[in-house]
Amino acid sequence: MQNSIIILDSNTANKIAAGEVVEKPSSVIKELAENSLDAKASAIDIQIAGGGIQYMRVTDNGTGMSEEDARKSLLRHATSKLQSEEDLLTVKTMGFRGEALPSIASVSRFSMITRLHDAQMAVKVTVTGGEDMQVEQTGSHTGTSVIVEDLFFNVPARRKFLRSANTERRHIADVVGKLALSRPDVRFTLASGERQVIKTPGTGSLSDAVTGIYGNVAKQNLLPVENISGEIKITGFTGKPSMLKSSRGWQTIIVNGRIITSRFIAKAIDHAYQSKLPKGGYPFCLLQIELDTQAIDVNVHPQKSEVRFSDEQSVYRAVYKAVSDALLRPLAQMRSVPEQENANDELEKPEIVDSAAKTFSAREYNAPFKPQIFKVSETALAYNKPDSAQDFFAAREVMAETSIFTGQDQADDNAGQTDIWPLGQIDHAYIIAQSKDSLYLIDQHAAHERVLFDRLCGQQENIPVQELLLPVYVELNPDDAELVSKYQSSFKELCFDVQLAGPDVLKITAVPADIDMQEIEGFIKETALFIRSMKKPDGAELRKEMIAMASCKAAIKAGQQLNMRQMRELTDLLMQTGHPFTCPHGRPVIIKYTTDELKRMFKRT
Repeated sequence: MQNSIIILDSNTANKIAAGEVVEKPSSVIKELAENSLDAKASAIDIQIAGGGIQYMRVTDNGTGMSEEDARKSLLRHATSKLQSEEDLLTVKTMGFRGEALPSIASVSRFSMITRLHDAQMAVKVTVTGGEDMQVEQTGSHTGTSVIVEDLFFNVPARRKFLRSANTERRHIADVVGKLALSRPDVRFTLASGERQVIKTPGTGSLSDAVTGIYGNVAKQNLLPVENISGEIKITGFTGKPSMLKSSRGWQTIIVNGRIITSRFIAKAIDHAYQSKLPKGGYPFCLLQIELDTQAIDVNVHPQKSEVRFSDEQSVYRAVYKAVSDALLRPLAQMRSVPEQENANDELEKPEIVDSAAKTFSAREYNAPFKPQIFKVSETALAYNKPDSAQDFFAAREVMAETSIFTGQDQADDNAGQTDIWPLGQIDHAYIIAQSKDSLYLIDQHAAHERVLFDRLCGQQENIPVQELLLPVYVELNPDDAELVSKYQSSFKELCFDVQLAGPDVLKITAVPADIDMQEIEGFIKETALFIRSMKKPDGAELRKEMIAMASCKAAIKAGQQLNMRQMRELTDLLMQTGHPFTCPHGRPVIIKYTTDELKRMFKRT
């Protein structure tokens, strides 16, 4: 009987391993740069050509290697980072498997020049397709430089799956950017041909690294993250809800210095932003998570991008709280009001500028007065200014109509709760407001929508209901009618009494008090569409979507004129919500211009 099992030669084994470790040029850059970090480099310079397919060079100023170590580094499972199996429980280095260099060398034209700091000469090792190793001495700086050319030249089946040079270059830029964010203390540069793509200062400041990767504009739209939950520490930045991408490309998760991917951490970020983003939008998020090395397992995949946590729930809760707190922090700052020694003292006086440049007291400002309307033309923004300061308050003796926002007169109770003061409307759709150092534009429909959404979410058991004297019948196709009927209990929780009155007819006998009768049919049809698109939404998802739709239908509309009392009340109520910056569907509610931004716009700085 002839034996059929053989032991593969080392070169063939390396090529097989390369299929797991070296997926594309960016995989090579990642492995080489991580080796540089493990070698205690403070500067890493990367040069590529042809999207890395033709040429890649990674140069560092790290510790370098001796000739013997340089030879051994190209053998499989040769590593300086582990001594025994127990060391896997406390791995702190980026690499540890001893597979990267031999795998890369087996599928490219590979050369490495390395020098120890106290060595007189450097060592150059050259390998072609994993064979014919050549070793010689040469001159070079302290550290290591690895050159990889003609990637997959000897594995054409792999090479044909590579994308265009531009696509591979973008992948490399993404990898280098994330590495730079994971180590802001290291200076990273990436050049593609003659063009510099990335340059970070290596100052140790995460904020400086973010600026180096994404620029000043992105930096200005980030919110700091900081949270300690037991043994888990989380720092970094998360983006304002207006800073979106169509993929998770702006999300970087770093665990003990290692860049990872994690579905449940991504889900925690999504849940923290829930009802603040449009569907299909992903926010910027850069999180550095630190925890005991024994609480994670990094030996999950050859690419080392996945880890296992011993307590996923604790990590999920810590991430959710850290991001949620960061999103709420600007709101707390916007709500800040100077403390008053006496409840009868006047509030800080907002400046209302008229022709006489007078300042009126908050008591005068809080009186109801005629709305000052901003009218927009194609070429200018013209303000209908009152003839005199007296005209500005001519309506103070006229009581404003009952609040359209709360169903009761709450304006006096809410007055002065925030330091944002409305000034007027643009096109009966947007409220202009100011604080001491900023100008705000507020979408009145989106703002009222957010107010109603938060109220309905917090009062699901006490939503006022209106029983209909005459039922409303809504015609749907039979499948949609059956779907809505299936979720009848969810509708009931939100005060909708919905019953199947035929194969394609629904009978509505009760609705929330805020819903306009003319909006009922549209609401039911939109809900049916949502149920159909989500296939099988759970109760929480359906209730959230129904509340969002109900809030949209009940909110004041663009084109509705508001008096100053109503604008003030809406602004105050908005600032009391949990998430005033976006509506429940993720659209922006507030656009803010700081004094510095206004100065730049008017070329004063």
